[in-house]
Amino acid sequence: MKALVTIIFATISTINFYGQTNYINVCVDCNNLMHSFDFNSSTDSTDYFLIVDTSQSNNLWQLGTPNKTVFNYGYWGPKAFVTDTLNPYPINNTSSFQFSMINCSWMTSGNCGGYMELWITIITKINSDSKKDGGTIEVSHNNSPWVNLINDSLAYITGDIYSSNDTIHSMGKPGYSGNSDNWNQIDINYQPEMAQPFDTITLRFTFTSDSIQTNKDGWMIGLIQMGGNFEGIEEIQNDNLISIYPIPASEEIVIQQKIKSEKSSIKIYDLTGRLILEKSNFTEHKIDVQHLNNGIYMLKYSDTKNFSIKKIVVQH
Repeated sequence: MKALVTIIFATISTINFYGQTNYINVCVDCNNLMHSFDFNSSTDSTDYFLIVDTSQSNNLWQLGTPNKTVFNYGYWGPKAFVTDTLNPYPINNTSSFQFSMINCSWMTSGNCGGYMELWITIITKINSDSKKDGGTIEVSHNNSPWVNLINDSLAYITGDIYSSNDTIHSMGKPGYSGNSDNWNQIDINYQPEMAQPFDTITLRFTFTSDSIQTNKDGWMIGLIQMGGNFEGIEEIQNDNLISIYPIPASEEIVIQQKIKSEKSSIKIYDLTGRLILEKSNFTEHKIDVQHLNNGIYMLKYSDTKNFSIKKIVVQH
């Protein structure tokens, strides 16, 4: 599939920085509504929710098909959100974009009730000079001053996140740098806000470079996804509950329980958040996917106390 990339011209969407903020709200659907930026489907809402800072001269962020030395394909399709689809990043550059969400709370749940939380998954690749150029993620709650995501006391973060030792010289802040052989995935959970009607959470992604040109590709976002969990009892995200294979799958997927449970459930969603399949009392180890169209789906496994969310790929 990647061999076809060289004959595909990059298509670019320009996203304006100024104007009304459109808040993503996944806290009103009792069936765990998900919202995805997959950058490839006809329903992708990047243009509506992602805001590029056009006040920064030569902002690099573009939606399109990357055709570069390292970046030549998105996460599950040809397109991605990337610091220029064709050229290496220039020297002395700062490029930012952001999006905003409403955190789940007891007052935003409608008739759902129970325990709620907001979860976010971000999948990226980096190709830059290690600890010299790179990208960072910052967060603001209700328009509070920006703080680095790793310093957000309200966030529970797992996965491939940078540390306080990974300071990038060009911005003086911790962030991603170096070269990603594989996609980096981070998962962020925010507990429900109960002290006020809502909590607006804004994530800002910033890439910077120094004064030395080394012809690297920059930063690429392959997938951004978020959801609101509504449960009658508190559940804790634990991505070590299960493993899934094969990926991709053409006929069936095998679910291997790493932590045994007498009562578990399975839900499969497409990337628009639509519930495709549900098994309330899941006692099997295999699920038939022959009836699903080719593409990416998200599987949620629950055992009443914990839950795990995994990506599955169907390719017939």
